[in-house]
Order: sequence, then structure tokens, then C-alpha cells
Amino acid sequence: MGYFNQEAVDDLHNGLADLPRALLDLREAYAMREYKEGLAREHAQHGLCRRLATMVHSVQTVFQILPPDLDTIPERAAVMDATAAIQTFVINAFGCMENLAWIWVLEKDLRGRRGAKLDRLEIGLGKRYVRPSFSDEFRAFLDGQKDWLANLIGFRDGLAHRIPLYIAPYVIDDTAAEAHRALDTKAMAALVEGNRVEYDRLRGEQQKLGRFRPWMTHSVYEKSPAILFHPQMIQDFKTVDSYCRMLLKEFGK
Repeated sequence: MGYFNQEAVDDLHNGLADLPRALLDLREAYAMREYKEGLAREHAQHGLCRRLATMVHSVQTVFQILPPDLDTIPERAAVMDATAAIQTFVINAFGCMENLAWIWVLEKDLRGRRGAKLDRLEIGLGKRYVRPSFSDEFRAFLDGQKDWLANLIGFRDGLAHRIPLYIAPYVIDDTAAEAHRALDTKAMAALVEGNRVEYDRLRGEQQKLGRFRPWMTHSVYEKSPAILFHPQMIQDFKTVDSYCRMLLKEFGK
């Protein structure tokens, strides 16, 4: 058995199974909606809907490559593929927030100081000329999502500007740390000597001391959190789904 118990694994797969239906509902709601502005329609159909589809595909890819019941250390290529899928997911989750803001601003023809059109940097769900245009209910919803959005922005910013998020190939318990360091010293010595066979053997011995954990993080020095990526991706999609549905309600007011 891997990191998760069977009940947690079942819950994760149930969450995964819910995503295609949610995606279909949102695509129908946003793609089929009548828009006053062509650019708003593009943000909905070719921005938001494409991003949502990419997010679902990314979650499915991660579950296929690194299933939550995995109990062995995966191949490096598998970890790299899953990492790329998670990075894609994070960028598009944040992009959905931006697309929603653009849709709202364009359809409501929101303006800034002295009636000027808003600059790109002034468009966002929480920006000063946008947030006041929402109902009390929607502003309360935004306030309730502040921590979630801050975490998403942290991973997005790390990915785009500093240290990209990653999945550790394996982790070492404290009891095996000294043996792992000793093997590391020997492996580096073998590499310096040009003995690649011995180097690979020692790296293999190191790996046997480890265990795979479905964690993602981005910076040790920034003390970024280690997050369980399977449930986080499911929850993140559900949160984006909530943003989308809440904005649809806002349009109906």
C-alpha cells in the first residue's frame, strides 16, 4: 500500500471521476452564453474553456502516471511527466481567474479613472475598479478564498519567476539519512574516477533506502509547503469550478 489508505484512494478516484461532468457543465455554460463583446467571448471559449479542459487532462495524466495507490519508487521519467502536468495545471488554474475577470470587465464595460478603459494590469477579480462592481455575496466569496488564492499565486510565481514546483523522486527517513549520505559520497567519488557502472550501482543502493511520497513543493529556502498533489489538484479544480459558477450567478443579478 502506498501513502494513502484504501478509503482515501477511493475518495480520490471518485473525485477524479467527477471532473469530466463538471467540465462539460462549465463549457456549456460559458461557450454557449450570448456575449456582447467578441473579446469576452474569446476569453470564455478559447481562454477559460480551454484552460479548464487542460486542467482536467492534467489531473487525469497525473493519476495515470503516478496513481495514488503507488507503493514503489517511480521511474524518473514518470516523475518528470507528472511534474510537467502539475506545472501546466497550476498555470492554467491561475489563468482561469484572469479569464473570468476579463469576461466580467468586458461584458460590464467597467471603466477606471475618468471613464478610461482599464489597463491589463488593472483587470483582476480583486482589483480596485473590478471588485466594487460585484455583489456583497460575491465579495464575501472572494474573501473566503483568499488563502487558497494566495497559495496558488505562490506556486504560480515560483514556477514563473523563481523555483519551479517539483516532485521529489523519493524521500529518506531520518534512520536512513546517514547511510544515504555515505552512499552519496561514494557515488560522487566513483563519478570523479570515471566509473559510471559503480556510480549507477551506488545510486541504485541509495534509492532502495527511500520511499516515494506524493508531495510537491517549490523552494526549500522560502519554506514553501509540501503539498499532497492528488487531493490538491482535485480541490483546486473544484475551487475554480466554484469561481466559474459564482460568476455565472453574478451575471444573472
